[in-house]
Amino acid sequence: MLLNRARANAVMDQHGLDGLVAATPTNIYYLSDYYGPMMQMSQGFTMYAVLPRNEDAPPALIMAAAGLYHLEHNPTWMPSVAPFVTRVQPGQDMAFRDYDSTVEEYVPPQLDRSLPLMPYPTHPIAPLSARDRTLQARYDQHRDKAEMTALLALRRALLEAGIDGGRLGFDDPRVGGWLGQVGLGAITPVDALNIFKRIRMVKTPQEIEYLKISGRNTEAALNAVIDALEPGLPLIDISRIFAIKAAELGSRAEWIIAQMGGLGTGVVEVDQIIKLDSVASYKEYRGDVGRSVVCGTASDDMLRRNAAVMRGLAVAYENIRPGVSMKDISKLTLAAVHAEGFPGFTIASPHSIGLEHTDHPTSIGPEMPGMHELVFEENMVFTLDMPYHEFGWGTTHVEDMVIVRADGCEPISSLDTALRVKPLRRGRTSRSHVRGAVA
Repeated sequence: MLLNRARANAVMDQHGLDGLVAATPTNIYYLSDYYGPMMQMSQGFTMYAVLPRNEDAPPALIMAAAGLYHLEHNPTWMPSVAPFVTRVQPGQDMAFRDYDSTVEEYVPPQLDRSLPLMPYPTHPIAPLSARDRTLQARYDQHRDKAEMTALLALRRALLEAGIDGGRLGFDDPRVGGWLGQVGLGAITPVDALNIFKRIRMVKTPQEIEYLKISGRNTEAALNAVIDALEPGLPLIDISRIFAIKAAELGSRAEWIIAQMGGLGTGVVEVDQIIKLDSVASYKEYRGDVGRSVVCGTASDDMLRRNAAVMRGLAVAYENIRPGVSMKDISKLTLAAVHAEGFPGFTIASPHSIGLEHTDHPTSIGPEMPGMHELVFEENMVFTLDMPYHEFGWGTTHVEDMVIVRADGCEPISSLDTALRVKPLRRGRTSRSHVRGAVA
């Protein structure tokens, strides 16, 4: 299971929730373990997942009946699967009727359950294969629970879980209002966008395994880019090299940022630091690794500044423990960098990583930045972003993936943040490079 059930229960208790309803692909996958094609088609609100706080109530995955066959090779642990049809039955009245909850009970439109869930034709002569019979059985298994729409299937799942009122957390609060229109007006919707993220901050063993693969694949793809760097290489080719290597390793490239000082010429330039910030995913879990490279000659200033950043990272990893605040680590890291002779360095930004690049609560709506006091927790996976830009000097970045353990930090990526200096090939020469002061 991806879901950390004990943590989910604890966080729901903190917020007084009777359950969670996921409408976004990220959280549906997290709650249910299921990830299928409908989640990649930008067809929102065609799937949901329900996690009741009461562990005796059935969790449920809501999905289109047409996709039930995907469960054979991408199963869910949830005991209840609530399908909805993707067709209009003959004679079916599909008009939506609002109702007055003070004088009447909502009655959902009824399906003709004598009809097959998926009315596919059967060949008149060819015998059914074992796989055909398995698929038919899958459709028949869920026929009695099918509803006309995804929202009505969600309504049914909540009623079967005994949740027809109380406080429910939604990653998209609009769904709570829609449920009120189909007879569940006693539910109090709670915006749970950041509640889901707070739950996801602490990873299960399965999640950590995926993140280890993702982080190592991301670093390997980034190293392939570094191996290919040479003056004149178009920056657009960097994304192609990164994507191909990631795919060879079984991951998917999300992005790679390649940046030099100012607005660059679009190609790798001699003697200039190039910042590489890369993200690839494995089974939707993000890897995030950053490095800095020079093709040609690195100045003493570049090497000294990079060494100062490396010392700051070392201090951070030595001091990170469960319960230590991210703000305190950021201050400690910057102080160490400054003490090493790099006082102009300003950003040391830790962030949890997982199903999202930033897998922890963030300021939304009218909230000001820094509203969420975050601490490192055991089995959190994080990176410590260390970007820097100085006009007239250049742009750098280093970043690694690390697991918080009870007694310290366990790296996923190599922590090899030394400035990568690639000598020019024979026939090329370095040119003068404007090198700024340390301060």
